[in-house]
Amino acid sequence: MSTINADAAVEPAAARISARSAYGTASVAALALFALMFGTWAPESPDVGTAGAAEIRAWASEAASTLQMNAFAGALGLVALIVLTGALARLARRFLPESSLREVIVLGGGLLVAINAVVTGLTLLWLLSDVSALNDTVVQTWYSMSWFGQMLGEISIVAQSVLLAAFSIAALRGRIISRWMSWLGVVLAATGLISIVGLVVPSAVFDTAWLAALYGWSLWLLIASIVFGVRRLRG
Repeated sequence: MSTINADAAVEPAAARISARSAYGTASVAALALFALMFGTWAPESPDVGTAGAAEIRAWASEAASTLQMNAFAGALGLVALIVLTGALARLARRFLPESSLREVIVLGGGLLVAINAVVTGLTLLWLLSDVSALNDTVVQTWYSMSWFGQMLGEISIVAQSVLLAAFSIAALRGRIISRWMSWLGVVLAATGLISIVGLVVPSAVFDTAWLAALYGWSLWLLIASIVFGVRRLRG
């Protein structure tokens, strides 16, 4: 038996182990991110333009438990998103070593992590400070920044769509996952990118597309966790 043949037998085995590891990691991270997304919600709040400092302080006190949960889930979600992005990039590199789609996946995931980090940071402002000790100007300034967090939440659809599109195209080309799952990702990514037009041209159509992309991403995470898990078990 030649050394060449022995090396050829070892290399595919190592590649299979690498792919199984990436599938398993992606499955767990996708499921965790799906669960954490449903662990957050926006507490009812007064209007940004008309709320006084006293009203804002009362809101911060009443919504403290919700804000804590949002911050906790947001921080864990950042970790899950980083892990998921890394696993998807590994799969793309494994099946399409010469493609630049891996870099696009990292770009989309990185932008999404950065946006979510800012949104989580805005929530932490209310938890890491004694609001009652802040002067009225600071309280109102912080609260007025909530519109910025909302805007970032809308723009995050772009980063989400870039991540989803890059991986789905890589999955189609490299047969990383089932074709129907890959095409679902392409459709959701296209829907998300189209919905951004609504930021410039307000329309019920674009608003619906934005919601479809948002909830579609959640659905994709759940289905992906199952699909990746099955691939992991099949080896």
